[in-house]
Amino acid sequence: MPDEALLAEAAAPITGRLLTLPDGPIFHLHRSHDTDYELGEFRAWAGYRNLGADLATGDLAHLQHVLSFAGTEAAGRTGIHAHLAHVHIVIPTSGRGVFSYDGLVTEALPGMVIVQHGGTIHDQFEYSYAAASDADNRRTPQSLDPPPPGAPPTSFGFLELFVPKTFANVEIVPPGQVTETHQRTAWDHPYHAAGARFRLQTAEAPDAAYRLMATRPDLEVRDAETWEASGRMVATWIVRPAAGPGAAGAPVSLEIPGERDGIDILYMVRGSASFPRSDGEQVRLAAGDALTCAHGLIGQPFDASPDMRLIHFSIAAAAQALRERTADEIGRLENLGPHMIGRSEVRPDSDARPVNFLHDNRV
Repeated sequence: MPDEALLAEAAAPITGRLLTLPDGPIFHLHRSHDTDYELGEFRAWAGYRNLGADLATGDLAHLQHVLSFAGTEAAGRTGIHAHLAHVHIVIPTSGRGVFSYDGLVTEALPGMVIVQHGGTIHDQFEYSYAAASDADNRRTPQSLDPPPPGAPPTSFGFLELFVPKTFANVEIVPPGQVTETHQRTAWDHPYHAAGARFRLQTAEAPDAAYRLMATRPDLEVRDAETWEASGRMVATWIVRPAAGPGAAGAPVSLEIPGERDGIDILYMVRGSASFPRSDGEQVRLAAGDALTCAHGLIGQPFDASPDMRLIHFSIAAAAQALRERTADEIGRLENLGPHMIGRSEVRPDSDARPVNFLHDNRV
């Protein structure tokens, strides 16, 4: 049973600063060579490459690429934990990772888009490492397409978007103490992100089909369906050159009705393309480049290479009405650890109930 006194103390409203954007039009171009992987920032075996969104947005958003620099056999699992952010989106780009999300074992591969949302309890207990050297590993190619049969193994890598940059990381069960029962356990706590839910879209899902971009028959778009799952905070699209007439269905617009004054983050996973700026200039993004800008300052891609794969995040203006936790609040949450759990249930074999079912009143 949870410690009610501890929960009562820590369940205070979020009282930190509003996630206010810096003054002036935001336009920050982050080239692939501007940062390298920093090992051990969070996990000792993982490398983290900051893609510049936090600098551009005053820490409203944080986009990073994470890459394994050791395999599970050498480094072990993460342990059962939660990141208490408002938004948390994970997009695998290479290799293979295996997670337990709220007791459901889930394989993470390129082609998937995962809205963990702030509060989903999870444990990464398997991840690939397949490099001859540290330098070779840093050059691991990124992809948003499922690996073809017979493809050589690669190290597990993924993009990770948080709103905001500063949040509490709460450990529920340390890595060395996780049992099979823990791995099969669903958890509930009072700190789930408001209005958000877990969602996983595979490349084969019907709603992941590419459709032509509105007004651009040379481009096609996959709507990653993160808007509703993130509590209407972040929309995510994947853009590539059109391979044919496009799938059935209405063309996709990279606009959210009624949205303005938000932030766009573009990350070029593969290939390259040019973009018109609102001032009449142009900017070209190559693989590994990221661009963070105020909505409306950048147009649609043109002169795209045949292998272009572009991720376009659109962060709602409403994010500026959110607050981040104070250092004291984060400390209290992280000290709660397993005491933050309100209830838990070990999932039986073949349990098909969704992630966060204990918290989901619809189930």
